[in-house]
Amino acid sequence: MAEDSDAIGWMRARWEARGAPAPAQFAALFSVMRAAALMTEEVDRVLKEQGLTRTGYMVMITLQASDGASRPLGQLSKRLLVHPTTVTMVIDQLENAGLVARRPHPTDRRTVLAELTPEGDETATRASKALAAVGFGLPGVDDATADRITADLRAVRRGLGDTK
Repeated sequence: MAEDSDAIGWMRARWEARGAPAPAQFAALFSVMRAAALMTEEVDRVLKEQGLTRTGYMVMITLQASDGASRPLGQLSKRLLVHPTTVTMVIDQLENAGLVARRPHPTDRRTVLAELTPEGDETATRASKALAAVGFGLPGVDDATADRITADLRAVRRGLGDTK
């Protein structure tokens, strides 16, 4: 591939020509950032067709994967790495759409649970199928490559202190 046909290769070549430090890591950073932006754009496009936002979808699939399809609002914030105010706003939107309901915690009066409704479960499943049809923003990436990307990025996350 010609260097000029790949933005990351072009940047790395110029980075190296200047004698700048750590060219491999520099190129990896820009590659991850560019890929994330392109993947996010595709995922957002598909979710918009489903009437969902990315954060709303993430909340719904987290609830789908949780025992009883419910989870305390505070845990959603920590699990999704978003501010508690954002979770409250998204839960409000999903609740207004009939996709999520707030329920009191059965043993802790101070805690409110977000619970996926049957309609929310159907919507999340439909959105997941639509995202799977576009490879979750990774078109043409086979399972082995996806597993390798996941493992490599796990190492990066752990190096940055993400132990979850």
